[in-house]
Amino acid sequence: MERKIRILLVDDKFERRQEFKKLLEDEGNKVTVSTEGQSALVKLMSKRKIKFHLVLTDTKMPCLTGPELVKEMKDRRIWIPVIGMSNREENRLLYENFWNKNEPREILLAMIKKLTEKSPK
Repeated sequence: MERKIRILLVDDKFERRQEFKKLLEDEGNKVTVSTEGQSALVKLMSKRKIKFHLVLTDTKMPCLTGPELVKEMKDRRIWIPVIGMSNREENRLLYENFWNKNEPREILLAMIKKLTEKSPK
């Protein structure tokens, strides 16, 4: 039996959150959503926290941007893979793992699979 990957999806645009949530759930993943980086950080740090395998975050958001979220995660020693996403190619330099929203969805799904294959259950 294949284990379910638990993904924290962070995007401030409702339609985009719904679109990506459906895409990821259709692939068998468990998805929790946040509307911006600060609420995502709260979920990652919660005492009753869900054990996430990956964070998929938009870049430009109010309160805490995607790159700021990554920095806060590192500062708090939250060591789970992050994929930054944007439709602006220059944002690729802001993340270790990046997906351009204009690229095929299969590229994103392959990245998720690769980054979560080695993560603990």
